[in-house]
Amino acid sequence: MTEQSKKKGTMAKDTIVYMLAKGIEGIVGIVTMSVMTYLFATDLMGRYATVNIAVTTAGMVCIQWLVQSCLRYINKYDILGEQDTFYATVVGAWIKVNVIAVAAFAVLIALTALLSTVIPSVGDFTVKYPLTLLCLGGMWFVTYNTSQLVIAMLAAMRRAKLNLLLSLITVCGKLGIMWILCIAFGSRLEWIFLSYFLTDGLVSLIGISALKIYRYINREKQSKEILGELKSYGMPLMGNMLTTSVLNKSDIYIITFILSEAAAGIYQTNYSLIATAFTLLSASIMRGSYPTIVRTWSEGDKALTERLVGEAVRFYLLVSVPAVAGIASISDVVARTLFEADYFEGNTIMFWVALGMMFLGLTEYSIKFWELNANTKAIFRRSLIGGCVNVGLNLIFIKLFNSYYVAAVTTFIGFFVYFLLAKLGTRKYMHWHLKGLCYFRIIFSALIMFIVIVAFKRILPYTRINLVVFILLGMLVYALVLYLTGEIKQEARFILAKVKNR
Repeated sequence: MTEQSKKKGTMAKDTIVYMLAKGIEGIVGIVTMSVMTYLFATDLMGRYATVNIAVTTAGMVCIQWLVQSCLRYINKYDILGEQDTFYATVVGAWIKVNVIAVAAFAVLIALTALLSTVIPSVGDFTVKYPLTLLCLGGMWFVTYNTSQLVIAMLAAMRRAKLNLLLSLITVCGKLGIMWILCIAFGSRLEWIFLSYFLTDGLVSLIGISALKIYRYINREKQSKEILGELKSYGMPLMGNMLTTSVLNKSDIYIITFILSEAAAGIYQTNYSLIATAFTLLSASIMRGSYPTIVRTWSEGDKALTERLVGEAVRFYLLVSVPAVAGIASISDVVARTLFEADYFEGNTIMFWVALGMMFLGLTEYSIKFWELNANTKAIFRRSLIGGCVNVGLNLIFIKLFNSYYVAAVTTFIGFFVYFLLAKLGTRKYMHWHLKGLCYFRIIFSALIMFIVIVAFKRILPYTRINLVVFILLGMLVYALVLYLTGEIKQEARFILAKVKNR
């Protein structure tokens, strides 16, 4: 077996495990979103969205630079035999970030409490967003960013099975605790963030124990040189994370300001269902392929790295293109069967969200050359342009058309602009080796799937059981057409051989 075949096999094996984990996570996430529409009114969901986005965005800015740097360089220091120094440096940076962030948040809460008694507008704010809710959001920030770091470190070390377990704990724990608290004590936004805090805290503890992070709390082992390398690579990504968040989430604040909290709640619920599913899909493929790609690059094999990136893109297109087509065909069924009636009208945005998220996923592969060469400033510049396009269009057209539907379209435009800038910027240095026939087979198979689902929708009523029927039917038709066109015959033979050997 050639080195390329071995590494493609490693990527495929890890990707399948992560797709299983993220698939389960996605299913439970859909159930969670459905339950929340019945527990909380649209205006409360709008308020939930603003707090949730604030915390996750703060987590992106404060810790994702370290997460991405860890993923990028962990293999390098493993090859050099300097793992202990590397981990000690990462843990030291994580501690400093959290201490500074918690201190800043404590001051902000104290000022808000003080000013709420003397400034009416601040008092009105604390009526909608009580200090207890804000404090829980701050507590969740710590466990959220910690869980994100340990999960990334486990992924970089190819601990895929443990990641599967942690995914199950994350989604099931958040849903279960939130539901129990709401049933027992009434529907309050505080229970959502308390469940998030407790669940991510448990995940963090399990990850810390598995990685034995406590062994690396040692200032003497920390390296200024390694920290400088992490900052040089990761700090521009803080800006990239922020602009990506603007592309992904700024709509909520603009819709709340221009339209209403209720409109933001409807938009966020429908948007999140699709965006979360695509984020999980993209993350599963990236987590399965990225460690192998980075290690191959660190070993100096650029040609093989380029082929592995192309293979990862092909796999991503195999699952993302039919996902977009499927959402286009059943978005109305999804909203009608899963959401409370007040949220149904937002299903019209689902297709545009799916299309935008697909291009965001492709952008992750387009920027690989810059990531591997630690040129994160180039990534930031492109994402900044995409974010500015999105915000500018939203500010103009949401007010002009008085509709949140426009926000989904402009978000797609922003993601597409970001993708084009990234693809054009790196095509001279690293490009995908995919044949035109591959694109045709995937799109043709997805189109046939779309037609079949739409035909069956005319026959079957919109029920939850039939939603499952539509999904399974679509998957079967898509896979069959892919096989008949020859696109996945090699993979099918590989799977059959594995089954026979067992």
